[in-house]
Amino acid sequence: MSTLGTSRTATGPAQDDGPRADGARTGTADTAQPPPPGPDGPGTAPRGEFAALARGMTKELVRDPMALFFSVVFPVLLAGLFVAIMQLTWAGGPYTIAVVGSDTQAARLSSALGDGSRVTAVDGPRAAPQDTDAVVAPSADGEALRVVTDPESPSVVSALRDALPGTGWDGRTLEAVGTDGSPPFEPMPFVLPGVLVFALMSLALSATAGTLVSLRANGTLRLLRTTPARPQAILTSLLPARGALGLALLAVAGAVATVLGLLTPLSALTMLLTTALGMWLLMSVGFLLGGTLRSPELTNALSGLLTPLLLMGSGVLFPLELMPEGLAEVLSWNPVALLGDALRHDVTGGVTRHAQWLDWLLIAATAALLTAAAVRAFRWDTEKKN
Repeated sequence: MSTLGTSRTATGPAQDDGPRADGARTGTADTAQPPPPGPDGPGTAPRGEFAALARGMTKELVRDPMALFFSVVFPVLLAGLFVAIMQLTWAGGPYTIAVVGSDTQAARLSSALGDGSRVTAVDGPRAAPQDTDAVVAPSADGEALRVVTDPESPSVVSALRDALPGTGWDGRTLEAVGTDGSPPFEPMPFVLPGVLVFALMSLALSATAGTLVSLRANGTLRLLRTTPARPQAILTSLLPARGALGLALLAVAGAVATVLGLLTPLSALTMLLTTALGMWLLMSVGFLLGGTLRSPELTNALSGLLTPLLLMGSGVLFPLELMPEGLAEVLSWNPVALLGDALRHDVTGGVTRHAQWLDWLLIAATAALLTAAAVRAFRWDTEKKN
């Protein structure tokens, strides 16, 4: 049952023929009592209509346990599962590491690692032993450390990053590359953006599309259309609660990334922008589906089908590198993949495929097109018109 404040007159069954082209209603019964005239005169919506509608839509969301579960709880559980699996399968030390520098610096790094790793000082990268897991060389300007790793030992990068504060190299950026030229895979910079995308996707599909279809199916939106409330206010009143929930999800992901040393103050700002663009993209999908599908059951089924397909086909939770190169290149351009790629620009150690500005541009363009399609295709009820 809807929690929105709409009351009905007891004059008989509804005689609603739907909205006319000018936005007026032809039905006279089973309608919501219009709010009292506003300060601007009769027939105008009272001030604060948006706040009142937003409170009602927030109650709808809070009282929908399934939407909250799939938007918040399930992604967190999934993140915990992925982290546990990666911790069990991720190879650890001790490592064999060569440092381009002095014996003193090599000893500091060995002590900071604290796992029995063997660290030796060499004159140059080519002087490193053959079985070395990583070669660490300070950049010419002293601002960065270049790490060349064995592709079979990518976990050494995480170990080196964690050890930096105890080496005298703290504050320097780590530029890692495999001996084959590819960036080494790191689990947490990959998992965190993926889980955030999954949570935002669930928020758009389960908590937005599903809610809209239910409100259309039970007649709540049709009743609200008979009040002086503006149509755009009715629809956008769903956004504050979902925006706040999206910010809460971002705050949790950002806090975890900060604790793990994967987020800087500057990248936190760009992550906020990326998340805002991602919410625009995904919420436009939610409004498009919620405004066109006819039954909550069909919406839930379609959402359950779309979610795994998009997650697996976009490299959000499973690396695209596991797929054939040609297919991976094509899939890397779909909007959800671009969102995951943009978020991985924001975390230290994230492996990306495109420039972040290009990700942002394509996400915004796609979101604008989907928004226009959602506005054009939106229907206020689920009845078929003859």
